[in-house]
Formats: sequence, structure tokens, C-alpha cells
Amino acid sequence: MNPGQINNVTPMPRPGEQPLEPAEFTDRSSEEITARERNKSRIMSLAIAGMVHVFLFLLLAWIVISNFQDDEVELILESTGQNLDASLQKRSFAKKVTQDKPAPPSRMAAKTIISNKVSAVVMPDVPDFTDLPAFGADHGDGFGMGGFGDGRGGARFFGTSGGGNRIILVIDTSTSMNGNCGEDGIKALRREIERTISSLPAQARFNILCFGNDVDGFASQPIASNSANVIRAKEWMKAYFINKKRGGSFDRTRTSQFGNKGRDNKGILYTPFPPSSVSSLRGTSGGSRMDLALVVAFMQKPSGIFLIADGVPGTQLGGRKLGNKQIVDLIQAEARNIYRNGPVPSVNCISVKGIGAEILKDIAKRFRGKYKAVDPAKV
Repeated sequence: MNPGQINNVTPMPRPGEQPLEPAEFTDRSSEEITARERNKSRIMSLAIAGMVHVFLFLLLAWIVISNFQDDEVELILESTGQNLDASLQKRSFAKKVTQDKPAPPSRMAAKTIISNKVSAVVMPDVPDFTDLPAFGADHGDGFGMGGFGDGRGGARFFGTSGGGNRIILVIDTSTSMNGNCGEDGIKALRREIERTISSLPAQARFNILCFGNDVDGFASQPIASNSANVIRAKEWMKAYFINKKRGGSFDRTRTSQFGNKGRDNKGILYTPFPPSSVSSLRGTSGGSRMDLALVVAFMQKPSGIFLIADGVPGTQLGGRKLGNKQIVDLIQAEARNIYRNGPVPSVNCISVKGIGAEILKDIAKRFRGKYKAVDPAKV
């Protein structure tokens, strides 16, 4: 057989099979190869699709788990009837539960508050009661520095304001006030005293201390600022600033003339405060005793003090006149002794025409008050 004849040899049929023609044999082989390739392609596609699905599933699971871990919320959940200190507990998915606005408190909610059991109810915040009475600085808010008012109100005296609700007016009634204020100025001073006390709120209290050689008190302690007491105070002040040259009985203090009787020749009551009534000032003397008047005012625990004067004190101790700084040091030492470590009331100082400005400015500065010079006749 020639080599070229090998390709033309027809394969022998298997037992039971019909012999195949050469062309038919070639077509069948090609179809089998094509089918196998298609099967491989399908398997590969399914494998790739399966891997993609697994990857996406894992990615989604990671995102979900991470998200819920970040959303854990700390809740105040536990309280007792005796102790409302909250304990913090973490709850997964709690954010979804508590995002909705809580319903208004009800009787059922009140039971939850006092229960010892853990509750998922979120209670509304309770506001702080910041409007309760508190000690203020010196301008009427709170009790005033060292005072006992109710925290509201205040006073105005010759344009200076403050004081709270327990006010004391300290008035210089020495002889020089008539000349420095003049007749119109004295009238204006009387009007200003009446206006100040009559404009105080109903819950406020006031007192008036007049000083010369001694100190007279309208009352022993600040009294209610009602209309009856305002009328009494107006009548009480008529005895001061009387000019002796025009037939007046006296122009200084009732205590100077009537001593410790507590009632003048017209039957009007007053509270005497001579130097002997203050232990640290016993043995002192002199005129224009604003030092004595301020110490007495501090002893009455006001929320604010207003002082008007036209000069400096003539305070003497052992026959020696004290200087302005010594006098203010003495006042400050007594104020600290009265209030111990507590705050001392503010003192607003008004000078008649700027007279005695040095000591009045020093007092206002040390007691966190205001200083002002006025001409009462022009007010």
C-alpha cells in the first residue's frame, strides 16, 4: 500500500454498527468537540457568577455589621426611688427605637421613673430652676451683697441705681447741709427721699438713717414700703434741716437733742444710735458722723445703701481727729466683722456739689458702689 493511500482508508465499523462513510465520520467528530466546548464555557460562566455573588454577599454583610456596630446608643435606663443616678447600658438597634419623639409624660410614665426595673422609655429633660433667689452682685439682682431681699426690684436715688429690696438711705443732716443745698436744694432732697421710698416694689423694705453728731433711725430695722410707712417717713423727715435762725428747734439729729428717749417733743418716734451703741466706736465723738451711720446701716443687713453728704466726718478718738483713710478703714473693718466672710452690701455715694468727694469716692470704690456729685437745687 502506498503511503498516499492511508488517508483514504475507511475505518472499520464496530460490531453491530453500520460502516461510516468518510464525510459522515468527519461531521460527527466536529459536533462532539463543539458540544464539549460549550459545556466548558457554561461551567466557567456559572463559576464566575457564583464567585461574584459570594463576593457581593460578603461585602453586603460587612457593611451591615459595621453600620450596626457604629449605631450602638448609650441610654440612661435605670433609676430607683431613692437614687436617680443613671447607669449607662448599650443596646444594639436602640437608635431605631428611640429616634421617635417621646410622648408627653403621663401617670404611667411616673411609675416608670420610680421603678427599680430597667426601662427603655426616654424621659424628657427637666429644666434647671435658675430663677430661684440667689445672692447678687450689688445692683438689685439676687439678695444683694449681704442683703435679704427677694432678688427683684431695686431703688434709684439722685440718678444712682441698685440696692435690691432692702434699702437704707443714709442722710447727712448736719448744719452745713442747709447752706450748701440752699432752700430749693433741701426741698429737692425731701422730694427725692419720698420719691425713692414710694417707688420701691411692694415686697421691698426700707429705712432712713439721719446723721449729725449722732444717728437717728426712722425704724430699728428696715420696714415694709407700704403707703402708710411712706407717709410716716415723709412726716418724720420734716424735723430735719430746720434753720435755727428762722426759729427752728434743731437742725441736726433728734438723738443729739433728746438723747435715748426714742420720742421727740412732738411725740414722733425715732430710734437713737449714739456712738456708745456700737462697741467699736465707743469713745469717739465729732460731727457729720457718716462713719457711725454706715456701721449702723451694715448692722441692719441691707441689700444696698445710698449715702448723701456735703463734707467729711469730724470723727475724733481720744481728742485726736481721724484722717479720711483712717475713717474709711474703720468702716471697712466693721463691715467685714459684721459680715465675716460673706459679701458686704454696696454703698452708692452722692456728694452735694462735689464737697467731700475724696472720702465719698473711696467709700464707693471699697464697697463696689457708684459715686456722683449733684446740686440738689438743680435736680
